Order: sequence, then C-alpha cells, then structure tokens
Amino acid sequence: MEVRFIKPDEAMDYHKISAASFIWNFDKDVDNAVEMPVLGAFHQGKLIAGTEVFDFKCNYCGTLMKSVVLSGICSQPEYRRMGGVRAIFEHFNKIAVENGIVAGFLSPFSIEYYEKFGYANLNRVFTIRVPFHKLEHIPRSTDVELFTGEQLQELCELHNKCVFKENLMTLREDAKHFCDKPLESSDYTYIHRNPAGEADGYVHFKVKRPDELIADELFTLTPEALKGIIGFLRNYDGIVKTLVVKRQYQGSPLSCLVDRIDSVKYEGDGGYAGRIYNLKKLLEINQYPKEKGHFSILSLDDAEQNKGIFEVEYENGKATVTQRDDGDYDIALTAPAAARLLLAGEGHTAETAVFIEGVELKGNTEDFFRAFPHRATRFTDSCWSI
Repeated sequence: MEVRFIKPDEAMDYHKISAASFIWNFDKDVDNAVEMPVLGAFHQGKLIAGTEVFDFKCNYCGTLMKSVVLSGICSQPEYRRMGGVRAIFEHFNKIAVENGIVAGFLSPFSIEYYEKFGYANLNRVFTIRVPFHKLEHIPRSTDVELFTGEQLQELCELHNKCVFKENLMTLREDAKHFCDKPLESSDYTYIHRNPAGEADGYVHFKVKRPDELIADELFTLTPEALKGIIGFLRNYDGIVKTLVVKRQYQGSPLSCLVDRIDSVKYEGDGGYAGRIYNLKKLLEINQYPKEKGHFSILSLDDAEQNKGIFEVEYENGKATVTQRDDGDYDIALTAPAAARLLLAGEGHTAETAVFIEGVELKGNTEDFFRAFPHRATRFTDSCWSI
C-alpha cells in the first residue's frame, strides 16, 4: 500500500471519503481543495484513507516543541479493515522524526482504537456551568475591549504569554484563530485590560438565548483579569441564565474561582489524545528538579526511533539522555503509557502508576516520578469551535 501526501487534484477524492466516513453532505463546488496537507493511503492507485496534518508549536516545560494534530482521519467504508489508517500511522512514525516532530495529538472517537497507534487520552477537560445569579459576589466590570481585528498582534502576543503558563498550549501567530467580524457572526472575543491599559486576558464566546452564554476560550495572566472577565460576562445575565465555560481542567484558574459556589456543574468535555514521536527529545526538554537524579526507561514503543532503553541523568533542571539497546531499567512503558506519564501532567506516583495499563515498575522509580510532577496542562488548537 502506498502512503504519501495527496496532490491538489486529489483533494476532491479526500473530501468524498470524509463525507462518506462522517456522513456529511459533499459539495463539489466547495470541497475541491484542502487547506492543510493531507496524508493519504492508496490501494492499487485509489485513495482509500487520509488525514489532515496541522502543524503547531506547542509549549512543553517552557520550550516550544514542534507538534502536529492529525484531524479528519477517515477511510472509505468499503475499504475499512484493509490497513489504510494503520499504514498512514506507520508512515507518519517515520516522517515525524525527519521533520523534527516531538508529539502528535488527535480528537479520538475511540480511546481503545487509537491506543493501537500509541495514543493515550490525556486532555481530560470539563465544561463548567454556573448560574449567573451565583456570581453576584464578583463585581461587574467594563474593563474590556471588543476584538475587531485591529488588535490582532496584541491578541496573539497575549495568547502566547498564556501559552507558557500551561503545558501543551499552542502558539498562535495569525488571524485564523480569531473571529474579527463579531457582529456578522455573533462570535465575540473581548480583551481585558488592567488599570495600566495592558491586555492581560481574553474570552471568546457565543450567546445562545435564553439559556446560555458559551465561552470556549478563557485565558488570563492574573486573578484580577479572570475576575474582570467574569464580571464583564455578568452583564449578559439579563438575557441568559447560565455561564458555560468549556475546556477547563481540574485546578484551572476558573475552577479555583468557582469551587466554593453551590449549583456549579462539571461535565466531561471529551478532550484530546496524544502520542510521543520523539521520546529522547521530550526527555531532553523536560524541566527537571534541582537535585541530582537518575532513572532508566524501557520504551515498548513500535516506532523505531523510540525503541530501547533511555538513561536519564539530571541535575539543576536539565538532563543528559542516552539510548541503549538492552540492560537493566527502572520502569517499562508502552507508547500510550508514556504519553500518560510524560505528557499529561497528571503527577502520578509509583502507587498510582501501577494501575495504568502498560506500566511496569522494576527498579527504584523515585527519581522518575519526581521528574514528572503534576503540571497545569491543557492542549489547545484551532480545530475546536463552539
């Protein structure tokens, strides 16, 4: 089976497969091009499966690492179970290293399915619902400015400052991530400003009368900015009943603000799955403790570049990583288990990690778990929408 990036004149074939897979209406006048590169699998010259490849720079412990989102993964129904999707993932394992990609992400329809390709569910996020009448203790605020496109550079700079506060947030450098026609689309972004006039937070939302104001992005640099944005959103309490904020994690700034309010509801919000494509690089850019430590990982990953035992010696926040074929090790990890322990920021210990499928503790793992503590982690990209 041939796997390669599709040519421009094959874009319509990909959209037809996507329409058949996801059951949406195909329009030949619209679906005749692709915005992102599409990696396709071909059987006897016919495109039978494909995925869009979105390229991102993603924060990991203060370093911008190259990452991708594989989106719109689909296969023609009559060609399913012929290995098209598997061939795409196996091919991507090879080209990921050649292109400097450290980690990949996708939105899984099935965790079990994508675990076969090394992915693990690691973006456990929640939707928070708060009745507006329960927010009366937060003062109303008007210290905001509607985003119209003219403040694009300032908004990108603000977002990118927020990137370095949480692991796996992605850098934004252009207009495609923000709506600059709010009145035409009813899609609003407001920038909060501190007393000095500096942008220190923003919120993106839609209003669905009479029930909900739904914010799918809320990022702030300070507690004052968070309270200011919530105080601004309270100005909608005359036309909607409930504030809904998506993609929050346990211990996020908003969850800390509302955790003492009764009637607050937390609902599972899906999330993303992640995979490590370059384990050595990830281990090198991890932020380590100041004290000296050592551990070794037996990687049970199918990807050739991740096979073997990785020896890590660390001190003063940095580490030296070497790779060997065999010998003793402290912990063995499958690819999904490695994603859970190294990417997700869950802060496991030896006592909790043993319950994760694909983890084997063999030696002294104290230094390993100290090197991967709980970290604020939230993957974001432009594929999400309200």
